[in-house]
Amino acid sequence: MRWQQDMPGFKKALGRWDSVAIITAIVLGVGIFRVPAEAAGYLKHPWLILSAWFLGGVICLLGVFCYAELASTFPKTGGNYIYLRESYGRGAGFLFAWTELLVIRTGSIAAVSFIGAAYLQSLLAIDKSFIKLMAVSIVLILSLLNIFGLSYGKKVHNFFTLINIAALVSIVFFGLISRKGDMAHFFSGAVSWDSALLRALGLALIPILWTYGGWHENTFVAEETKDASRVIPQALIIGISIITALYLAVNFLYIYLIPVKDLAGSALVGSDVFNVLYGAQGRKIFELLVVVASLGSINAMIITGARITYAMAKDNAIFAYIGKVNAKYGTPHRAIAINVLWCSILILLGTFNKLLFFTGILVWLFFASAVAGIFILRKKFPDLERPYKVWGYPATPIIFILICITLFINTLIFNPVPSLLGLGLLASGVPVYFVSRLLKERKG
Repeated sequence: MRWQQDMPGFKKALGRWDSVAIITAIVLGVGIFRVPAEAAGYLKHPWLILSAWFLGGVICLLGVFCYAELASTFPKTGGNYIYLRESYGRGAGFLFAWTELLVIRTGSIAAVSFIGAAYLQSLLAIDKSFIKLMAVSIVLILSLLNIFGLSYGKKVHNFFTLINIAALVSIVFFGLISRKGDMAHFFSGAVSWDSALLRALGLALIPILWTYGGWHENTFVAEETKDASRVIPQALIIGISIITALYLAVNFLYIYLIPVKDLAGSALVGSDVFNVLYGAQGRKIFELLVVVASLGSINAMIITGARITYAMAKDNAIFAYIGKVNAKYGTPHRAIAINVLWCSILILLGTFNKLLFFTGILVWLFFASAVAGIFILRKKFPDLERPYKVWGYPATPIIFILICITLFINTLIFNPVPSLLGLGLLASGVPVYFVSRLLKERKG
Protein backbone atom coordinates (compact mmCIF):
# COMPACT_ATOMS: atom_id res chain seq x y z
CA MET A 1 0.00 0.00 0.00
CA ARG A 2 1.63 3.20 -1.19
CA TRP A 3 0.56 5.41 1.72
CA GLN A 4 2.03 2.93 4.18
CA GLN A 5 5.37 2.70 2.39
CA ASP A 6 5.79 6.46 2.16
CA MET A 7 5.33 7.13 5.87
CA PRO A 8 8.62 7.44 7.82
CA GLY A 9 8.83 5.96 11.26
CA PHE A 10 8.77 7.69 14.63
CA LYS A 11 11.78 8.52 16.74
CA LYS A 12 11.88 6.52 19.98
CA ALA A 13 12.05 9.35 22.51
CA LEU A 14 9.97 8.05 25.45
CA GLY A 15 11.20 6.07 28.43
CA ARG A 16 9.33 4.45 31.32
CA TRP A 17 8.80 7.62 33.34
CA ASP A 18 7.87 9.62 30.23
CA SER A 19 5.17 7.00 29.66
CA VAL A 20 4.01 7.26 33.27
CA ALA A 21 3.97 11.04 32.96
CA ILE A 22 1.66 10.88 29.92
CA ILE A 23 -0.89 8.90 31.94
CA THR A 24 -0.69 11.02 35.07
CA ALA A 25 -0.66 14.31 33.14
CA ILE A 26 -3.95 13.44 31.44
CA VAL A 27 -5.70 11.81 34.42
CA LEU A 28 -4.58 14.27 37.12
CA GLY A 29 -6.26 17.16 35.39
CA VAL A 30 -9.14 19.16 36.80
CA GLY A 31 -11.60 16.38 37.62
CA ILE A 32 -10.33 15.87 41.16
CA PHE A 33 -11.24 19.51 41.89
CA ARG A 34 -14.84 19.09 40.67
CA VAL A 35 -16.09 15.49 40.84
CA PRO A 36 -15.74 14.73 44.60
CA ALA A 37 -18.75 16.96 45.31
CA GLU A 38 -20.90 14.94 42.89
CA ALA A 39 -19.78 11.63 44.44
CA ALA A 40 -20.57 12.99 47.92
CA GLY A 41 -24.02 14.01 46.72
CA TYR A 42 -24.83 10.42 45.75
CA LEU A 43 -23.21 8.48 48.59
CA LYS A 44 -23.58 10.79 51.64
CA HIS A 45 -21.30 8.77 53.96
CA PRO A 46 -17.52 9.42 54.24
CA TRP A 47 -16.36 5.81 54.12
CA LEU A 48 -18.69 5.00 51.23
CA ILE A 49 -17.20 7.93 49.32
CA LEU A 50 -13.64 6.75 49.94
CA SER A 51 -14.64 3.17 49.07
CA ALA A 52 -16.13 4.34 45.76
CA TRP A 53 -12.90 6.15 44.83
CA PHE A 54 -10.92 3.03 45.74
CA LEU A 55 -13.30 0.89 43.69
CA GLY A 56 -12.80 3.24 40.74
CA GLY A 57 -9.06 2.63 40.98
CA VAL A 58 -9.58 -1.16 41.16
CA ILE A 59 -11.81 -1.09 38.07
CA CYS A 60 -9.15 0.85 36.19
CA LEU A 61 -6.48 -1.60 37.42
CA LEU A 62 -8.49 -4.47 35.91
CA GLY A 63 -8.48 -2.52 32.65
CA VAL A 64 -4.73 -1.92 33.03
CA PHE A 65 -4.07 -5.68 33.29
CA CYS A 66 -6.03 -6.20 30.07
CA TYR A 67 -4.41 -3.33 28.18
CA ALA A 68 -0.96 -4.49 29.30
CA GLU A 69 -1.46 -7.66 27.23
CA LEU A 70 -2.82 -5.74 24.25
CA ALA A 71 -0.01 -3.18 24.36
CA SER A 72 2.78 -5.74 24.75
CA THR A 73 1.35 -7.86 21.93
CA PHE A 74 0.86 -4.92 19.54
CA PRO A 75 3.41 -2.21 20.50
CA LYS A 76 2.26 0.02 17.64
CA THR A 77 1.21 3.64 17.57
CA GLY A 78 -2.58 4.04 17.79
CA GLY A 79 -3.57 2.10 20.92
CA ASN A 80 -7.28 1.23 20.72
CA TYR A 81 -7.27 1.73 16.97
CA ILE A 82 -4.72 -1.07 16.54
CA TYR A 83 -6.43 -3.43 19.00
CA LEU A 84 -9.89 -2.96 17.44
CA ARG A 85 -8.53 -3.29 13.90
CA GLU A 86 -6.69 -6.51 14.67
CA SER A 87 -9.68 -7.95 16.56
CA TYR A 88 -12.64 -6.96 14.38
CA GLY A 89 -11.24 -5.57 11.15
CA ARG A 90 -10.43 -2.15 9.73
CA GLY A 91 -14.01 -0.93 9.90
CA ALA A 92 -14.07 -1.12 13.72
CA GLY A 93 -10.70 0.61 13.97
CA PHE A 94 -11.85 3.35 11.60
CA LEU A 95 -15.01 4.05 13.63
CA PHE A 96 -12.95 4.41 16.80
CA ALA A 97 -10.51 6.83 15.16
CA TRP A 98 -13.38 8.75 13.53
CA THR A 99 -15.12 9.15 16.88
CA GLU A 100 -11.91 10.20 18.60
CA LEU A 101 -11.35 12.86 15.94
CA LEU A 102 -14.91 14.23 16.04
CA VAL A 103 -15.88 13.80 19.67
CA ILE A 104 -13.77 12.17 22.35
CA ARG A 105 -10.27 13.52 21.84
CA THR A 106 -10.80 16.93 20.36
CA GLY A 107 -13.87 17.55 22.51
CA SER A 108 -11.91 16.69 25.66
CA ILE A 109 -8.98 18.92 24.69
CA ALA A 110 -11.36 21.79 23.94
CA ALA A 111 -13.27 21.28 27.21
CA VAL A 112 -10.14 21.22 29.37
CA SER A 113 -8.80 24.28 27.53
CA PHE A 114 -11.99 26.11 28.55
CA ILE A 115 -11.26 25.30 32.21
CA GLY A 116 -7.62 26.32 31.95
CA ALA A 117 -8.51 29.58 30.19
CA ALA A 118 -11.29 30.40 32.67
CA TYR A 119 -8.99 30.00 35.66
CA LEU A 120 -6.18 31.86 33.88
CA GLN A 121 -8.62 34.71 33.20
CA SER A 122 -9.56 34.85 36.87
CA LEU A 123 -5.94 34.56 38.01
CA LEU A 124 -4.83 37.46 35.80
CA ALA A 125 -8.07 39.45 36.22
CA ILE A 126 -8.60 39.66 32.44
CA ASP A 127 -11.99 40.41 30.88
CA LYS A 128 -14.12 37.25 30.48
CA SER A 129 -14.70 37.99 26.80
CA PHE A 130 -11.14 36.78 26.14
CA ILE A 131 -11.68 33.27 27.55
CA LYS A 132 -12.32 31.59 24.19
CA LEU A 133 -9.36 33.36 22.58
CA MET A 134 -7.16 32.28 25.47
CA ALA A 135 -8.41 28.70 25.17
CA VAL A 136 -7.56 28.61 21.44
CA SER A 137 -4.14 30.14 22.19
CA ILE A 138 -3.37 27.47 24.79
CA VAL A 139 -4.14 24.67 22.35
CA LEU A 140 -2.22 26.37 19.53
CA ILE A 141 0.96 26.99 21.58
CA LEU A 142 1.07 23.47 23.01
CA SER A 143 0.41 21.99 19.55
CA LEU A 144 3.30 23.96 18.04
CA LEU A 145 5.64 22.63 20.74
CA ASN A 146 4.62 19.08 19.83
CA ILE A 147 4.94 19.67 16.08
CA PHE A 148 8.61 20.66 16.50
CA GLY A 149 9.49 17.38 18.16
CA LEU A 150 8.36 14.96 20.85
CA SER A 151 11.41 15.88 22.92
CA TYR A 152 9.88 19.34 23.42
CA GLY A 153 6.42 17.93 24.09
CA LYS A 154 7.64 15.37 26.60
CA LYS A 155 9.69 17.96 28.50
CA VAL A 156 6.60 20.14 28.80
CA HIS A 157 4.33 17.35 30.03
CA ASN A 158 7.01 15.95 32.38
CA PHE A 159 7.39 19.43 33.90
CA PHE A 160 3.65 19.94 34.34
CA THR A 161 3.18 16.42 35.70
CA LEU A 162 5.94 16.86 38.28
CA ILE A 163 4.43 20.15 39.45
CA ASN A 164 0.93 18.68 39.60
CA ILE A 165 1.93 15.61 41.61
CA ALA A 166 4.12 17.69 43.94
CA ALA A 167 1.25 20.17 44.43
CA LEU A 168 -1.28 17.44 45.27
CA VAL A 169 1.11 15.75 47.70
CA SER A 170 1.87 19.11 49.34
CA ILE A 171 -1.82 19.98 49.61
CA VAL A 172 -2.57 16.71 51.38
CA PHE A 173 0.47 16.91 53.66
CA PHE A 174 0.05 20.52 54.77
CA GLY A 175 -3.72 20.15 54.92
CA LEU A 176 -3.53 17.23 57.31
CA ILE A 177 -0.94 18.84 59.59
CA SER A 178 -2.85 22.14 59.60
CA ARG A 179 -5.30 20.81 62.21
CA LYS A 180 -8.02 22.89 60.56
CA GLY A 181 -10.21 19.86 59.97
CA ASP A 182 -12.03 17.40 62.18
CA MET A 183 -11.72 13.59 62.26
CA ALA A 184 -15.33 13.49 63.50
CA HIS A 185 -16.35 14.19 59.88
CA PHE A 186 -15.52 10.56 59.09
CA PHE A 187 -18.02 9.20 61.60
CA SER A 188 -21.10 11.23 60.76
CA GLY A 189 -24.27 9.76 59.31
CA ALA A 190 -25.49 6.19 58.91
CA VAL A 191 -25.43 3.76 55.99
CA SER A 192 -28.61 2.14 54.68
CA TRP A 193 -27.66 -1.22 53.19
CA ASP A 194 -30.38 -1.58 50.56
CA SER A 195 -30.93 -1.47 46.79
CA ALA A 196 -30.85 2.33 46.84
CA LEU A 197 -27.23 2.15 47.94
CA LEU A 198 -26.26 0.08 44.88
CA ARG A 199 -28.03 2.55 42.62
CA ALA A 200 -26.23 5.46 44.31
CA LEU A 201 -22.89 3.68 43.97
CA GLY A 202 -23.53 3.06 40.26
CA LEU A 203 -24.35 6.73 39.71
CA ALA A 204 -21.34 7.92 41.72
CA LEU A 205 -18.98 5.70 39.74
CA ILE A 206 -19.85 7.45 36.47
CA PRO A 207 -18.21 10.79 37.40
CA ILE A 208 -15.52 9.06 39.46
CA LEU A 209 -14.41 6.90 36.53
CA TRP A 210 -14.55 9.97 34.28
CA THR A 211 -11.97 11.48 36.63
CA TYR A 212 -9.80 8.37 36.19
CA GLY A 213 -10.19 8.64 32.41
CA GLY A 214 -6.96 8.53 30.38
CA TRP A 215 -5.17 5.74 32.26
CA HIS A 216 -4.50 3.96 28.93
CA GLU A 217 -3.20 6.96 26.97
CA ASN A 218 0.45 5.86 26.82
CA THR A 219 -0.58 3.00 24.49
CA PHE A 220 -1.22 5.54 21.72
CA VAL A 221 2.50 6.40 21.48
CA ALA A 222 3.92 2.86 21.57
CA GLU A 223 6.20 3.25 18.53
CA GLU A 224 7.85 6.26 20.16
CA THR A 225 8.49 4.33 23.38
CA LYS A 226 11.76 2.55 23.97
CA ASP A 227 11.29 -1.19 24.61
CA ALA A 228 7.53 -0.65 24.35
CA SER A 229 6.49 -4.27 24.99
CA ARG A 230 8.03 -4.11 28.46
CA VAL A 231 7.83 -0.41 29.33
CA ILE A 232 4.17 0.31 28.48
CA PRO A 233 2.68 -2.43 30.75
CA GLN A 234 4.96 -1.29 33.59
CA ALA A 235 3.95 2.34 33.07
CA LEU A 236 0.25 1.41 33.04
CA ILE A 237 0.51 -0.31 36.43
CA ILE A 238 2.72 2.37 37.99
CA GLY A 239 0.55 5.18 36.63
CA ILE A 240 -2.80 3.90 37.89
CA SER A 241 -1.27 3.03 41.29
CA ILE A 242 0.03 6.60 41.73
CA ILE A 243 -3.30 8.09 40.61
CA THR A 244 -5.42 5.89 42.91
CA ALA A 245 -3.24 6.69 45.92
CA LEU A 246 -3.40 10.44 45.20
CA TYR A 247 -7.17 10.42 44.65
CA LEU A 248 -7.76 8.61 47.93
CA ALA A 249 -5.46 10.99 49.79
CA VAL A 250 -7.08 14.11 48.28
CA ASN A 251 -10.60 12.87 49.06
CA PHE A 252 -9.53 12.00 52.60
CA LEU A 253 -8.33 15.60 52.98
CA TYR A 254 -11.57 17.01 51.56
CA ILE A 255 -13.65 15.08 54.09
CA TYR A 256 -11.28 15.97 56.92
CA LEU A 257 -11.67 19.69 56.17
CA ILE A 258 -15.31 19.82 55.00
CA PRO A 259 -18.31 17.82 56.34
CA VAL A 260 -19.85 15.55 53.70
CA LYS A 261 -23.13 17.49 53.64
CA ASP A 262 -21.18 20.67 52.80
CA LEU A 263 -18.87 18.83 50.42
CA ALA A 264 -21.87 17.66 48.39
CA GLY A 265 -22.98 21.26 47.89
CA SER A 266 -19.58 22.62 46.91
CA ALA A 267 -19.44 23.67 43.25
CA LEU A 268 -15.63 24.06 43.40
CA VAL A 269 -14.43 21.90 46.26
CA GLY A 270 -10.77 22.65 45.58
CA SER A 271 -11.35 26.37 45.94
CA ASP A 272 -13.26 25.82 49.19
CA VAL A 273 -10.45 23.69 50.58
CA PHE A 274 -7.84 26.31 49.79
CA ASN A 275 -10.05 28.93 51.36
CA VAL A 276 -10.20 26.88 54.58
CA LEU A 277 -6.43 26.37 54.59
CA TYR A 278 -5.11 29.72 53.42
CA GLY A 279 -7.97 32.22 53.36
CA ALA A 280 -8.51 34.60 50.43
CA GLN A 281 -5.01 34.01 49.03
CA GLY A 282 -5.85 30.32 48.81
CA ARG A 283 -8.12 31.02 45.88
CA LYS A 284 -5.23 32.38 43.79
CA ILE A 285 -3.06 29.38 44.65
CA PHE A 286 -5.87 27.08 43.59
CA GLU A 287 -6.39 28.93 40.30
CA LEU A 288 -2.70 28.62 39.46
CA LEU A 289 -2.78 24.90 40.27
CA VAL A 290 -5.77 24.31 37.98
CA VAL A 291 -4.08 26.23 35.14
CA VAL A 292 -0.95 24.08 35.46
CA ALA A 293 -3.00 20.87 35.64
CA SER A 294 -5.00 21.91 32.59
CA LEU A 295 -1.87 22.67 30.54
CA GLY A 296 -0.35 19.30 31.42
CA SER A 297 -3.54 17.44 30.54
CA ILE A 298 -4.01 19.25 27.22
CA ASN A 299 -0.38 18.74 26.22
CA ALA A 300 -0.52 14.99 26.89
CA MET A 301 -3.80 14.62 24.96
CA ILE A 302 -2.24 16.42 21.98
CA ILE A 303 0.72 14.04 22.07
CA THR A 304 -1.45 10.92 22.08
CA GLY A 305 -4.38 12.13 19.96
CA ALA A 306 -2.44 12.93 16.80
CA ARG A 307 -0.94 9.41 16.87
CA ILE A 308 -4.41 7.92 16.38
CA THR A 309 -4.81 9.95 13.18
CA TYR A 310 -1.36 8.76 12.10
CA ALA A 311 -2.27 5.11 12.70
CA MET A 312 -5.50 5.50 10.74
CA ALA A 313 -3.60 7.13 7.89
CA LYS A 314 -1.48 4.00 7.46
CA ASP A 315 -4.62 2.00 6.65
CA ASN A 316 -6.87 4.54 4.97
CA ALA A 317 -6.15 6.54 1.83
CA ILE A 318 -8.42 9.45 2.86
CA PHE A 319 -6.25 10.16 5.90
CA ALA A 320 -2.88 9.27 4.33
CA TYR A 321 -1.90 12.87 3.70
CA ILE A 322 -2.68 14.24 7.15
CA GLY A 323 -1.07 11.30 8.96
CA LYS A 324 2.36 11.66 7.36
CA VAL A 325 5.29 11.96 9.77
CA ASN A 326 7.64 14.90 9.31
CA ALA A 327 11.09 13.54 8.42
CA LYS A 328 12.94 16.34 10.26
CA TYR A 329 11.03 16.43 13.54
CA GLY A 330 9.73 12.85 13.63
CA THR A 331 6.18 13.96 14.50
CA PRO A 332 2.81 13.67 12.69
CA HIS A 333 2.73 17.43 12.12
CA ARG A 334 -0.28 17.49 9.80
CA ALA A 335 -2.36 15.35 12.16
CA ILE A 336 -1.51 17.71 15.02
CA ALA A 337 -2.44 20.70 12.86
CA ILE A 338 -5.79 19.13 11.89
CA ASN A 339 -6.54 18.35 15.53
CA VAL A 340 -5.76 21.89 16.69
CA LEU A 341 -7.91 23.34 13.89
CA TRP A 342 -10.93 21.20 14.85
CA CYS A 343 -10.36 21.90 18.57
CA SER A 344 -10.34 25.63 17.83
CA ILE A 345 -13.64 25.36 15.95
CA LEU A 346 -15.20 23.44 18.86
CA ILE A 347 -13.95 26.05 21.33
CA LEU A 348 -15.31 28.96 19.28
CA LEU A 349 -18.69 27.31 18.68
CA GLY A 350 -19.22 25.52 21.98
CA THR A 351 -19.14 25.72 25.76
CA PHE A 352 -17.58 23.50 28.40
CA ASN A 353 -20.82 21.62 29.15
CA LYS A 354 -21.70 21.12 25.48
CA LEU A 355 -18.26 19.64 24.79
CA LEU A 356 -18.53 17.02 27.53
CA PHE A 357 -22.10 15.79 27.47
CA PHE A 358 -21.94 13.18 24.68
CA THR A 359 -18.52 11.53 25.17
CA GLY A 360 -19.08 9.16 28.12
CA ILE A 361 -21.08 6.41 26.48
CA LEU A 362 -18.57 6.01 23.65
CA VAL A 363 -15.67 5.60 26.06
CA TRP A 364 -17.28 2.58 27.74
CA LEU A 365 -18.29 1.08 24.40
CA PHE A 366 -14.72 1.13 23.10
CA PHE A 367 -13.20 -0.07 26.39
CA ALA A 368 -15.50 -3.11 26.38
CA SER A 369 -14.85 -3.80 22.69
CA ALA A 370 -11.06 -3.54 23.00
CA VAL A 371 -10.85 -5.86 26.02
CA ALA A 372 -13.29 -8.35 24.45
CA GLY A 373 -10.79 -8.45 21.60
CA ILE A 374 -8.33 -10.28 23.87
CA PHE A 375 -10.41 -13.47 23.50
CA ILE A 376 -10.56 -13.03 19.72
CA LEU A 377 -6.86 -12.27 19.37
CA ARG A 378 -5.78 -15.32 21.39
CA LYS A 379 -7.70 -17.55 18.98
CA LYS A 380 -6.84 -15.54 15.88
CA PHE A 381 -3.09 -15.33 16.59
CA PRO A 382 -2.30 -18.20 19.01
CA ASP A 383 1.42 -18.20 18.20
CA LEU A 384 1.93 -14.44 18.49
CA GLU A 385 4.45 -13.44 21.14
CA ARG A 386 2.77 -12.01 24.25
CA PRO A 387 5.44 -10.61 26.62
CA TYR A 388 2.70 -9.86 29.14
CA LYS A 389 -0.44 -11.95 29.62
CA VAL A 390 -3.42 -10.54 31.50
CA TRP A 391 -3.46 -11.52 35.16
CA GLY A 392 -6.46 -13.63 36.19
CA TYR A 393 -7.48 -14.60 32.64
CA PRO A 394 -10.30 -15.14 31.71
CA ALA A 395 -12.01 -13.71 34.84
CA THR A 396 -10.27 -10.31 34.75
CA PRO A 397 -11.30 -9.31 31.21
CA ILE A 398 -14.83 -10.71 31.72
CA ILE A 399 -15.34 -8.68 34.92
CA PHE A 400 -14.01 -5.53 33.25
CA ILE A 401 -16.27 -6.02 30.21
CA LEU A 402 -19.34 -6.51 32.42
CA ILE A 403 -18.50 -3.33 34.35
CA CYS A 404 -18.15 -1.39 31.07
CA ILE A 405 -21.49 -2.73 29.80
CA THR A 406 -23.17 -1.77 33.09
CA LEU A 407 -21.78 1.77 32.87
CA PHE A 408 -22.78 1.98 29.20
CA ILE A 409 -26.39 1.07 30.08
CA ASN A 410 -26.34 3.37 33.13
CA THR A 411 -25.22 6.30 30.99
CA LEU A 412 -27.83 5.57 28.34
CA ILE A 413 -30.66 5.36 30.91
CA PHE A 414 -29.79 8.45 32.93
CA ASN A 415 -28.43 10.59 30.07
CA PRO A 416 -30.40 9.44 26.99
CA VAL A 417 -30.24 12.55 24.81
CA PRO A 418 -26.46 13.16 24.97
CA SER A 419 -25.82 9.42 24.75
CA LEU A 420 -27.85 9.09 21.56
CA LEU A 421 -26.09 12.12 20.09
CA GLY A 422 -22.74 10.48 20.78
CA LEU A 423 -23.86 7.21 19.21
CA GLY A 424 -25.18 9.18 16.23
CA LEU A 425 -21.76 10.73 15.65
CA LEU A 426 -20.24 7.27 15.84
CA ALA A 427 -22.71 6.03 13.22
CA SER A 428 -21.86 8.95 10.93
CA GLY A 429 -18.48 7.35 10.36
CA VAL A 430 -20.02 4.29 8.67
CA PRO A 431 -20.73 5.95 5.27
CA VAL A 432 -17.36 7.71 5.38
CA TYR A 433 -15.63 4.35 5.84
CA PHE A 434 -17.42 2.81 2.88
CA VAL A 435 -16.54 5.81 0.70
CA SER A 436 -12.89 5.37 1.67
CA ARG A 437 -13.07 1.68 0.72
CA LEU A 438 -14.48 2.57 -2.68
CA LEU A 439 -11.72 5.09 -3.25
CA LYS A 440 -9.13 2.49 -2.33
CA GLU A 441 -10.61 -0.07 -4.75
CA ARG A 442 -10.61 2.44 -7.61
CA LYS A 443 -6.96 3.35 -6.92
CA GLY A 444 -5.83 -0.16 -6.42
